[in-house]
Amino acid sequence: MQPWNFPAYQVFRYTIANLMAGNSILLKHASNVTGSGLLIEKIFHESELPNDLFRTILIDHDQSEALIGHDKVRGVTLTGSDGAGSIVGQQAAKAIKKVVLELGSNDAFIVLEDADVELAVETCTQARLINNGETCVAAKRFIVVDSLYDDFRERIVKKLQTLNLAIRWMMPLILVH
Repeated sequence: MQPWNFPAYQVFRYTIANLMAGNSILLKHASNVTGSGLLIEKIFHESELPNDLFRTILIDHDQSEALIGHDKVRGVTLTGSDGAGSIVGQQAAKAIKKVVLELGSNDAFIVLEDADVELAVETCTQARLINNGETCVAAKRFIVVDSLYDDFRERIVKKLQTLNLAIRWMMPLILVH
């Protein structure tokens, strides 16, 4: 089960490794990017791999428990929200299946005493805005040592104010010192 915000990368990242290990893949993609899943399936089917090694399935969330519990399914991976992870984790546990959950996070960016503050501001800004901020690894908490806090805060606020207004709405920052 894969997320909408990286509809190809995430799928190829785990599919290639699993195919190399001799596993087949059933992809249940996010409902708003099923076309990406079907295109990826088409790409695999046009290759020299057997067609049964990769399948995109179009099912509703309420059908996933039956799929997870199916005796031919040996493991489940989900990239998504904490809520979805809780449900899928419980379903996998109930069926005694291996499960990998990559859930939404709140990544910290730490600025230490020896940091180049200007470089830290540039890097923090990029880390916050990667994929328009719609990624679980986009930095959302900036932990700054006391001695650099005021300078860092002033510079990052100034930097963020120069950004296009269309993206500033999603810029909640947590500064900790």
